[in-house]
Amino acid sequence: MRKKLTKQRNFSKLLVGGLLSLAVLGCTLGISSNQASAKKEFKGLLIAPASNRVELGNGQQERDKMSVQNSTDATMHIKMSVGSYTIENDNYNSPNYDSASKYSVMKNWIKLDQKEFDLAPGASQVVNYTIDTPANPPSGMQYATIFASTESKVKEGQSGIGAVSRVGMVVAALMKDGKTTVDTTIKDINIPWYQPGSKVKSSFSVKNAGNVGSDVTYTAKIKNALNGSEVFKTKDATDSVFPESTRRMSVEWPNARIGFYNVELKVKLDGKERTIKKMVCTIPVWIFILIIVAIACLIAYVVINVRISRDGKSGKSSKRASSHKK
Repeated sequence: MRKKLTKQRNFSKLLVGGLLSLAVLGCTLGISSNQASAKKEFKGLLIAPASNRVELGNGQQERDKMSVQNSTDATMHIKMSVGSYTIENDNYNSPNYDSASKYSVMKNWIKLDQKEFDLAPGASQVVNYTIDTPANPPSGMQYATIFASTESKVKEGQSGIGAVSRVGMVVAALMKDGKTTVDTTIKDINIPWYQPGSKVKSSFSVKNAGNVGSDVTYTAKIKNALNGSEVFKTKDATDSVFPESTRRMSVEWPNARIGFYNVELKVKLDGKERTIKKMVCTIPVWIFILIIVAIACLIAYVVINVRISRDGKSGKSSKRASSHKK
């Protein structure tokens, strides 16, 4: 009987030790290190502004300018050109600057005062351009891109063309004398409930069925679901949605903590604001497994101790009965 009780007590101690080991393992796996990466200063061909939006009437002439800067330590030969700007198949990562569409015929209306020039290191050049709007332009919005490009020189004895560097300023023009159609809707909201990774992601798409571009401003706020304290907030971001296209926008919380959180996404579109709320769980699967194993060990520990207590009482009762018989 004593040997049996001793074995049960030893097994009980092993369970306690196992629970402590699981806790230590959980703390060890839960620790992560963040490495900061230094940002390198960009050196190359720069333009300002990056985009320009104007309103044009029928037959109107618009004059404007842009700046081209050489931020390298070598002289650049710059070539200026005008291209289109079209979004095909909702692919905002690769706009089409070469083929025209009904929203990019404006490339034929733009004239530049300079086509080529040299830029010394650190120098900048102002380029003037003129938009000559025809008498009956298409309704809605028109887009074009003014490019500044340079080619790296090929060394002597080598053949071929050097690498081409090209930057562009997008010009968006609203045809104010034509009929404009504004028709935008928020679609495909995606905030997964379970996100066990290191980032909490939320996204949505905006469908623009009109003939003018629409600006979408959005921000995200994340609060602890248990105490309501704010743990993360993004700055306002603004993206433009091309006519007759759909664009997906996303917000993420990097280095997310483990727990339950309320995600609040605010979207401003065409003068209206919409708030989207969703609870998110960021607890990894291995923590759930540890909890289940710990509960199972705890139950086994309680059962064993109950049996030890019961066996101890029955042993005492047996000794009393045998002593009475004597």
